[in-house]
Amino acid sequence: MALFDYITDKLVPDDKNSARLYRGKIGKLQGWLSVIINSVLFVIKIIIGIVVGSVSLIADAIHTLSDVVSSGVVIWGFHEAEKPADAEHPYGHGRVEYIATLIIAILLVVVGVEFIKSSIGRIMNPAPISPAWWMVLAILATVFLKELIARYAEFLSHKISSGTLHADAWHHRTDALSSILVIVAMIAGKYGYYAVDGWAGIGVALFVIWTGFSIAKEAVDDIIGTPPAEDEINDIKQVVSTIEGVLGVHDITVHSYGKDKFVSIHVEIDEKITSAKAHDIAEDVEGIMYNRLNIEPTVHIDPISVNNPMIQKVKTFLEDNWQDDERISGWHDIRIVDTEKHHVILFGVNTKSGLTKKDNMGLRSELLHATKEKFTDFEVNIKISPIHRY
Repeated sequence: MALFDYITDKLVPDDKNSARLYRGKIGKLQGWLSVIINSVLFVIKIIIGIVVGSVSLIADAIHTLSDVVSSGVVIWGFHEAEKPADAEHPYGHGRVEYIATLIIAILLVVVGVEFIKSSIGRIMNPAPISPAWWMVLAILATVFLKELIARYAEFLSHKISSGTLHADAWHHRTDALSSILVIVAMIAGKYGYYAVDGWAGIGVALFVIWTGFSIAKEAVDDIIGTPPAEDEINDIKQVVSTIEGVLGVHDITVHSYGKDKFVSIHVEIDEKITSAKAHDIAEDVEGIMYNRLNIEPTVHIDPISVNNPMIQKVKTFLEDNWQDDERISGWHDIRIVDTEKHHVILFGVNTKSGLTKKDNMGLRSELLHATKEKFTDFEVNIKISPIHRY
């Protein structure tokens, strides 16, 4: 990793000016390295494959060529993602990365299907192959080189949190694994087991197709929308909670567009604060979230009563009886309506991901029943937040 860090810093110095530009440079660096190296490997494999007459090696060469194409897609994806927001795309072009990842996955599946067709033909009609040992060693060398490229791509994917580079890394790794099968087939061919070449080709194809489907699933999930990481939510809560005047944070919703993130957040403040002061607090939250977390926030202010003893009783009841419930991630907006005609306890609940609508309704029913039993003189109104809020 230290070597990878050194190489990356030399090739792409981090000038700290623009996270988007730096991210694009890293992505395109990986793309161009892959294009150059895989082009050389393709030429080596295709020449040896044609000379020897090995269908598995020719298929492996085409797999390597698909790496060249997919790396070109990576370069295109990062180039497009660098574009700023415009009238037609007000949230930027970050999700182009997801489209690039999906294109890579589709290419993998198509290539895999073609491998299977060629390999079945070779199994039905085995052809003699007898490669020289230097050819076997040459393909073995490509395995180590491809794994090195895969590890570097994986390193860069973690560095800039890129699903596209993660997909590209696995594309390289499956190429290395398929080359191992080719080596087995080449050695078997030297001893007269020619059909192994076709079976190795099928093995290569299955590797490629499985990887393609796995990458496609991740890309589609990102396009549809995936939940934020728990650490990301915790970072938002920690940063916002330190701002003067903020009493609580809840109902956080995160929308991701590649590296760009847009967040809506509910912030609790003392109800006695003036509207002008509440506005200042909201401005502080927006500014600090943008500067520290590079997030564009929309802030909703929830005024709450700080000194109402009944609110403290409700809080204590919830903490004593529901704090350890695995379904609950928090509660908020505890309010009391206590007039001559109305006596109502109101609060909201955030639930953990994975719960169905039926589960949430069941939890709400349990909370209603328990709260009414505890506070018999009050009506109870509980709101379960949608599953996309944290």
